[in-house]
Amino acid sequence: MTTAWLRDPWWWTACGLGVVAVCAARVLAEPAYGPVFDPGTWPAWPVLLLFALVYPVLEELVFRGVLQPWLLRRTAARVGPMTLANLLTSVVFSLAHVPLRGAVHATLVFGPSLVFGLFRDRHDSVSPAIALHVVWNATVLVLWGEPPMGPPGG
Repeated sequence: MTTAWLRDPWWWTACGLGVVAVCAARVLAEPAYGPVFDPGTWPAWPVLLLFALVYPVLEELVFRGVLQPWLLRRTAARVGPMTLANLLTSVVFSLAHVPLRGAVHATLVFGPSLVFGLFRDRHDSVSPAIALHVVWNATVLVLWGEPPMGPPGG
């Protein structure tokens, strides 16, 4: 397993921008969701491990480790800076979130999915996508208490 992606300044930029975006969204949602730093809403360790580690690893292995390379072998087409394989994988990734998290959440994961796919293509490895997904999910869980699904209580 290569770790060359750890020397990629764009990966670190994406990591930081993801954290900043999650923080900004949480601060903007404070009136509806309550205080940002309320330890009473933080997830229990099993939930944190499941959503911040297990799910990102499994999702990336399936979507960026299997589906995206499979699609990439079938088409070299590009849509702007990304491969058609990344775009299609991100659509499927988002649709896979609809049954459990709803349409709003599925729409919100589309952008991050494209970023995960960009780094999978850039480094020909699923590792940077896994690491980025783990960082972003952990940030969401610490700041929101759980992945946001829409309006509070909704």
